[in-house]
Formats: sequence, C-alpha cells, structure tokens
Amino acid sequence: EIRLSLVGSEMCIRDRDMIEHFMDSESMFLKYLYKFFDSADSVVLELTSAAEREDYQQMLFSAHALKGLAGNIGLNGVFLPAKKIVDDIRSGDHSQCGEEFRKLQENYYKAAGIAKKYKQA
Repeated sequence: EIRLSLVGSEMCIRDRDMIEHFMDSESMFLKYLYKFFDSADSVVLELTSAAEREDYQQMLFSAHALKGLAGNIGLNGVFLPAKKIVDDIRSGDHSQCGEEFRKLQENYYKAAGIAKKYKQA
C-alpha cells in the first residue's frame, strides 16, 4: 500500500483507489506518479510566474493543466485548488486566486518532497 499523505492537510493520494485505476499495479501507479512530478514542475513554474504578474489568462491555462495532471493520479491537494482557480477565473472572480495558488504551491512541493523520499527509499 502506498501512503502519500500529510496529516492535517488535504494532501492525499487515494492509494487503493488509484492503484486499482492503474490495473492494480503499484509499479505502474508509481511510474505515473513520478511522471506527474516530472511534467508538472514546469507547469507550476509557469503558474508561479503568472500569479506574480497577476496574469489571469496564463493562470487559467496553467491551473487547468495542473488540474488535469493532478486529477489523473488523485492528488487532491493540488487538484482542488487548481479547480478553484480555474472556476474563479472563468467566472471573473479573482479575489481568491492568490490564496488558492498558495495552497496549490504549498501542497505541490510537500507532495513532491514526500514522493522524492519514497522514490529514494
């Protein structure tokens, strides 16, 4: 069983459910988990740059990409704030984008650190 979670946070990979999604193969799940972090690093950097510039169109594109990537592996701590950013920007409400971006960024880097430790073990 794979555990990638942070106590007291929304950070969680639904381990059993997601492994089942990957044909009950833990190795296949791990392969895609690590691919997620390889792919998502550049998108998080793009989102960070857009957030610093308050470029909401680029934030929308980057958050939408992260939402899909994180959703595919069940990384809710990234998926949920990305979804909120996308929904808010599409509705024209930018008031929570900064707060949601900080949540996404914090959760992403915490999960990346946990996954890196797990990979090295």
